Amino acid sequence: MERINVILEREEEVLETLLFKLVVTRLLLENGELGFLSRATREVERARTRARELDLMRAATVSQHRAGVTLRDLATEAPEPWPGIFRDHHDRLTTLVAEIEVTAHRNSNEARLGLESLQRPRVGAGGPEPARSGDAELARLAQGASFEAVLGTASRLRMPDLLDFLR
Repeated sequence: MERINVILEREEEVLETLLFKLVVTRLLLENGELGFLSRATREVERARTRARELDLMRAATVSQHRAGVTLRDLATEAPEPWPGIFRDHHDRLTTLVAEIEVTAHRNSNEARLGLESLQRPRVGAGGPEPARSGDAELARLAQGASFEAVLGTASRLRMPDLLDFLR
């Protein structure tokens, strides 16, 4: 039980880091700070990878107890003091997963809006926007790639094994 507890604590820490990185990404998107967007996306990916590694470690450790066991099962079956500890983990992990899903969804929406804005022709006082310079076109393409990276990262944030463990 101690090993499971330690892994759950580490999993919470990594999910908190993932949520933090997603919030940073959202703030960059909302404030138009696109220069740091690719870095923020890489940091989200690293946190997601670490969360997946801990997810696998937790699944392997818990399966030694009993195949298909959920965190609620552990809380019910474990001797004292573990039931309360595991219920607390369940509550924290459930909250973190929900916040991650909401924040990732918001990031996706912001990135979609950013992509749409890049695709719209700009119209100034003198009519349509003149042809873009090479530098402006490269900047637009880089912004588009950053928005696409946010969308791709958000789509990979699904955590089905963790959700099964928390059901």
